[in-house]
Amino acid sequence: MKPSRLLASCLCTALLGCSHFDTVDNRDHAIDVYYPNPNEIQLAQNRVSRYRQNNPARLPQATRYLAVSATRVLSYEIQDLWPKLINSETTASFFAHGRKLTYSNLDAYCIMIYDTAANRFVSDRGFVTVDLPPRGSVARWDGYMARYIGSGS
Repeated sequence: MKPSRLLASCLCTALLGCSHFDTVDNRDHAIDVYYPNPNEIQLAQNRVSRYRQNNPARLPQATRYLAVSATRVLSYEIQDLWPKLINSETTASFFAHGRKLTYSNLDAYCIMIYDTAANRFVSDRGFVTVDLPPRGSVARWDGYMARYIGSGS
């Protein structure tokens, strides 16, 4: 193989491998507001701290906000759940269960938004989401475009 082709092949592979962090999902992942308790907020804070400590090279990126998973949300904690699921832009995983649509199939999470410029959460509330974007990608929760860090690992 010619050196120029080999170099081009390596370059393409490297660029495609990094494209995961450049994806942006403009759909609104928030289906409801959730108020986590103080322990859940502290857990989310610890997850953000761990992420920032373990990923210092990723911090200068243009994304100001980080979306961190604070806790799982049980279906009975969400008021008027059915209309919220139907009207959401991101509940495909729930509806993919076919005819056996029950709330026990619902995997919902509270996502809190962390402001890296202010070094704090934007508020004491989070957003309920059902379909999570890929870790490291940028997605929207209500009015915030945030890099999803999951549990901060």
